[in-house]
Amino acid sequence: MRRLKSVLLVDDDDTTNFLNRFFVRQLDSKLTVNTACNGKEAIELLSTIPDEENTPCLLILDTNMPVMDGWQFLDEFDKQFDEDFKKKVVVVMLTALDTEETTALALANPNVTDTAQKPLSDLKFRVLINKYFS
Repeated sequence: MRRLKSVLLVDDDDTTNFLNRFFVRQLDSKLTVNTACNGKEAIELLSTIPDEENTPCLLILDTNMPVMDGWQFLDEFDKQFDEDFKKKVVVVMLTALDTEETTALALANPNVTDTAQKPLSDLKFRVLINKYFS
């Protein structure tokens, strides 16, 4: 397993981003945590990453956002980044509606590693981090 170095939070709700950043930082204060308010901002941020060291290991992605939602982000992510880059990022789709249909749709996307229901908590983050990182 790899070590978690950085997280990208993609959600249009400032309070959700604030709380998720707080929970992640409580688990490890040395983690780099970036935020984007929509999928377009996230794609732009990922496109400007200078090297592998700064690539977010964990991307928490909301499904419902203005400008570019989570589903549109996944389409662009798939088009714009090569397989090596995509394999380095654990993408977790975040949804307020935890339905079997939404979960199945998310997990059918080859770039989605897991799903989670809003709101996240420190316990949910701990479970995700323990599941995918050492």
